[in-house]
Amino acid sequence: MGELGLNKVFGAILAIALVILGLREVSSIVFGGGHHEEHHYASVNEWAAESFAYRVEMTENSSAEVVEEIYDLGLLLAGADISAGERSFKGKCATCHSIDQDGVNGTGPNLFAIVGAAKGAKDGFAYSGALAVTEGDWSYESLDLWLEAPSRYARGTSMAFAGLKRDNERANMLAYLAAYTPEAPEFPLPLPSVEETVEDADMVVEASADEAAPADAVAPDA
Repeated sequence: MGELGLNKVFGAILAIALVILGLREVSSIVFGGGHHEEHHYASVNEWAAESFAYRVEMTENSSAEVVEEIYDLGLLLAGADISAGERSFKGKCATCHSIDQDGVNGTGPNLFAIVGAAKGAKDGFAYSGALAVTEGDWSYESLDLWLEAPSRYARGTSMAFAGLKRDNERANMLAYLAAYTPEAPEFPLPLPSVEETVEDADMVVEASADEAAPADAVAPDA
């Protein structure tokens, strides 16, 4: 065998040895063997930063922030659709209630001028007495609660109606009832936005600071 052949043999042996050593090194890194010092990462992001050239920031907090939804009846009423309320009334209420000024009581009382009226006070209708334990008149807020779930609002009521579960449908119904109430109360105002609340708070702080500031001292006459 010539010198060239021996060089090829030694080269092949060296290449095999390097591959074996390389495989042992990779195995040691991947599976934690060997004599490499174990490294504890402070976070997932730190591990990703050292392990990969490209990474995406990962959140360390598994619990998502819960945003509480605020129910704004005033805002719903401001965008209410009276025509949609009329359709809901005819489809779900007209079987038991009339709403015209000269309408008669049926299975339920006539609902003309109901907004702002006293509860259980419609002449000629025999109420069950469940409303007697509820407070106040028929405001928009109380009517909204009643329409959502009558049996929950007045325990023991004889009104067999499951209620209107969709917020916008109740708002449309309230707007329709208000249209049949002469001199109906004004709709409640929408709740202030976060920006408006912050601005109001800033104005209060500024006003308090102005009141607390001492008046300019006046030098006495010589």
